[in-house]
Amino acid sequence: MTPSTLQALRRLLFFSRPEAAMLVAASQERPRGVSDRAWRQWEAGEFSIPADVAAAILNLTEWRQSAIDAAVKQITSAPPDAEIALIWYDTIDDWATLPAREPVLWRPQQSVCASLLAEFPGRLSLVQFNVPAYAAWLGKKTDNETARSAWAAQQKNQNNVFK
Repeated sequence: MTPSTLQALRRLLFFSRPEAAMLVAASQERPRGVSDRAWRQWEAGEFSIPADVAAAILNLTEWRQSAIDAAVKQITSAPPDAEIALIWYDTIDDWATLPAREPVLWRPQQSVCASLLAEFPGRLSLVQFNVPAYAAWLGKKTDNETARSAWAAQQKNQNNVFK
C-alpha cells in the first residue's frame, strides 16, 4: 500500500489521523494503536506501512462497501415514496452503546451514511442518535439494530431529524 492510498482510504472512512492511529492501527501488539506522529510518517512515506495496518484499513473499506451494498438493496426494494431514516452517531460513545459494536466501525458507519445521502437525495433522513431519548423509548425492550431502526423511523415521523 502506498502512503497516498493509506491517506485516501483513511479520509474515505472519515477517520482523522489521531483516530486512525488509535483505532485502525490497534492490534494485539499495539492495543492502543500508535501515535499520531507514526501515522503521519506512514502517510508521508517516511516509514513503511505495517502489513497489519494496511490489511485493517482495507478490511474497513470492504466493510463500508458491504454496508453500502446492503443498504442500497433495501432502499431500492422499498416503495418509491418511502423515506428511510438513517441513524447518525455523533460520538464513538453513542455508537458503542450497543455492546456488540466495534468502536473502529463508528467513522466508517458515518461514511456509509454520507455516501447513501449523496446517492439517494430526498429519500433518506438522518436521525441523530440520542441516548436518553432512545433509552426512554426502548423501555424494557431489547436493544438491537431492529429496535434502533424502529426508533429512528418514529423520530423521522416526528420530525426529529437533522435539518
